[in-house]
Amino acid sequence: MDRADLKSLQVLIVGGKPHAVTTLRTVFGIIGLTKVLAVAESARAIECLREEPVDAVFCDEGADHIDYLPFPMAARRAAGVLNPMLPIFLVCASPIRRQVERARDDGITDVLVRPISAATIIRKLNVATIRPRPFIVAGEFFGPDRRSLGRSSFRGSDRRKRTPKKLKVAPHETAAILSAAAAAEALQVE
Repeated sequence: MDRADLKSLQVLIVGGKPHAVTTLRTVFGIIGLTKVLAVAESARAIECLREEPVDAVFCDEGADHIDYLPFPMAARRAAGVLNPMLPIFLVCASPIRRQVERARDDGITDVLVRPISAATIIRKLNVATIRPRPFIVAGEFFGPDRRSLGRSSFRGSDRRKRTPKKLKVAPHETAAILSAAAAAEALQVE
């Protein structure tokens, strides 16, 4: 994907201090992204995801929780979201390992560290839109496969009780898959 292709993408910025949002908008302008929505409150961002066809979300580390759920998890699970499998990037100032692991477990596609260069955003958007990782529905997790594509395959015995399903589905099929997964989970509990 080159800069001409990026012009067609619509991006949503969630949370963040005004100067951080302005900086991110400036970087988007440099690479040619013109369709940029910025929302301070996470609840309003979920409404935007229900109403607007968004191609990627850049979420600040300070984004509000929604019903005790982190924004990325809420964005993936909220009813009526047009595309719960869209790339969600967490933007941090200086993340620690625990924060990155928590973000990964919440369904974040990738973590970006400020200051962010235009080249980094282009590279991350290319990876997330051209070669997206398969999505996993397993128990409490719904998001892109957490394993890195560059690592070698696991050697040893698999200790999982249930094999997670790798899915490639259209956005309009997601609600049915999530409700079927919840029903299967409820049957296993009983």
